[in-house]
Amino acid sequence: MTLRRFGLACLAALYLAAPGIRDVEAQDAPPIVTPQAQWQAYKDRFIGSEGRLIDDSAGNVSHTEGQGYAMLLAAFADDAPAFARLWSWTQANLYIRGDGLAAWRWRPQDTPHVLDHNNATDGDLLISWALAEAGRRWKNPNYITQAHKNALAIARLVTYDSILGRTLAPGIAGFGPKDSDDGPIVNPSYWVFPAIDALAEIAPEVDWGAVRASGYALLDGAKFGPRRLPSDWVSLKSGFQPAAKYPKTFGYDAIRAPLYLIWSGHSEQARLQSFADGWANAHYQAPSVIDAVTGAAVEPFTEEGYLAVAALVRCAATGERFPENLRSVHLDRYYSATLHMLSLAAARQRLPQCL
Repeated sequence: MTLRRFGLACLAALYLAAPGIRDVEAQDAPPIVTPQAQWQAYKDRFIGSEGRLIDDSAGNVSHTEGQGYAMLLAAFADDAPAFARLWSWTQANLYIRGDGLAAWRWRPQDTPHVLDHNNATDGDLLISWALAEAGRRWKNPNYITQAHKNALAIARLVTYDSILGRTLAPGIAGFGPKDSDDGPIVNPSYWVFPAIDALAEIAPEVDWGAVRASGYALLDGAKFGPRRLPSDWVSLKSGFQPAAKYPKTFGYDAIRAPLYLIWSGHSEQARLQSFADGWANAHYQAPSVIDAVTGAAVEPFTEEGYLAVAALVRCAATGERFPENLRSVHLDRYYSATLHMLSLAAARQRLPQCL
């Protein structure tokens, strides 16, 4: 498994050349306002008829992250047929390890399509949350049973004891204390707090409270540089340090941490405030990728999905309402559009006064 958001800036030149009929310019499409219309357009843009979420910013690959996000959005939209297709494709193509975790990436250009069988723990959490949500909404015991099985596999295979307490490994292989000079390595955005909350109901025999607490401890301890922000990847070898083999930035991964904090609804205001003050503050012209050590802005987040996350953070911290232009979705690229959809879903569920 590799850092999926690493090098997005370097891929910018490839965006216009990426293959697929879904590659249309965001400015050519009108804004999509209602939640149902947003979901329908998102489905048409990014999800194939077979149920495969297509990441058009990464060579049209599919991965557990995308499948989980799409399944979750389908459940929120009450679209049971789309959810069933997404889950069927995911089960058939990614659940090939045999241990209850999913292989993290499927690439259309590879033979076989899955070459790396490592998992991505955030993807496993997202899929399991989506199954739990669908099972609850539609009273489907099969989805509930599968969510429970997944939850037990996650707890058994990718949690371990560290200085944080019961900690989430980003993957079953490659991030332990012996896998790098500064291991173990963790990723703050892999603590999908609302997913952890959902699995606490589905699998109460697991101490999910300890897993949640380790994520809070990570966010409280990994505050680097003058902006007091975590890096995308953190070493736990000697306290908290930005991981050596990754860019030392608060970037495309870590911006999901405040989104998940807000969505869960359990975090202390002070924990969220550090993200508001150090990243989403209206004082900054635009939220940016931040050098976690120096605090310098590395590159602006220009697509609207990233701006929507910042708007959600400001609303949760100060009560500032979403700007009008961010209450609708422009379907630019998979990751930005998905963060936009998720930010609006979190706002509707947790902070409806923001919209």
